[in-house]
Amino acid sequence: MGGRLGIIAILIAACVMAVGFAGCGGGGGGSSAPAATVSGVAATGAPMTGTAFLKDSANSPEMSTTIQANTGAFSFNVTGKTPPFILRSGSSYSMSGGSGTANINPLSNLMVADMGAFGNISSLNTFYRNPDANKMRTMFGNMSSTRQQLRLKFAPLMNAYGVANADPMAGPFTIGQGLDKMFDDVKMTIDANGNVTMMYINGTQVFTGKMGNMPGGTMMAGNIMAPGTVPPSGGITITPSMAKLQVSGTQQFTANAPVTWSVVGPSGGTISPTGLYMAPSFTGMFLVKATSIADPTKSATVTVQVGNMGMMM
Repeated sequence: MGGRLGIIAILIAACVMAVGFAGCGGGGGGSSAPAATVSGVAATGAPMTGTAFLKDSANSPEMSTTIQANTGAFSFNVTGKTPPFILRSGSSYSMSGGSGTANINPLSNLMVADMGAFGNISSLNTFYRNPDANKMRTMFGNMSSTRQQLRLKFAPLMNAYGVANADPMAGPFTIGQGLDKMFDDVKMTIDANGNVTMMYINGTQVFTGKMGNMPGGTMMAGNIMAPGTVPPSGGITITPSMAKLQVSGTQQFTANAPVTWSVVGPSGGTISPTGLYMAPSFTGMFLVKATSIADPTKSATVTVQVGNMGMMM
């Protein structure tokens, strides 16, 4: 009897020692919990390129990940990080309350600005560099109402593209469809004072307002064009398809045909006849336009995001 009890004791001890590796009896095959991730698509119509960044509400060291070429997709492993999270690519922002989806695009940028009442990109950049946990939680608490305000304010435009109930920040996002198609046709500029303008590539405005006060903006419903009727690019392609610069930085743009270069809107920097763009001395989101010399009714635009010195763009 004593021998049997000894053997049983040894087996129990072995089981206890092994439980951390594979469990004991009745189920077996223990496995670690899946990693918590925050992922999404970064796009302004054209997919963004380069790097996406993330900070948590504990102000842990900034995380970074490469944005996939041609798709704009990115993903962060946020296991062990403290939500909510604020994300950016260049000077475009998004936010997430935990693991899940957090797309980065012009409307997610306006949502974050509205959630935190940031009056211009410079103030949003400053907050991102040293985020406050209490304000981060307050901002996330505002997300639902901000989403509803966005759907109401942009309803005429979003309805035209069949995305009336889309969530630019946390919803599905496919390059070339839905919201992204809308961003192909309708571009956004934000100047140093936080004045927001959304317009078609021919300059026809559809929205004007202030960062941090989306409900107070003006939607010009009478100017909205049906998808497919927007002035065509006529095959004009600009390289790169978007740019992220520091203040006063430069970017050489090229086109696949002879074009005339211009900057859309006032105070958005300058561009030479050969396509060398110089960013202004302040942060913002600006548009560079290439107009066909052979047919001036054909043009294309690219977005330029300008950030503060010291920020990785």
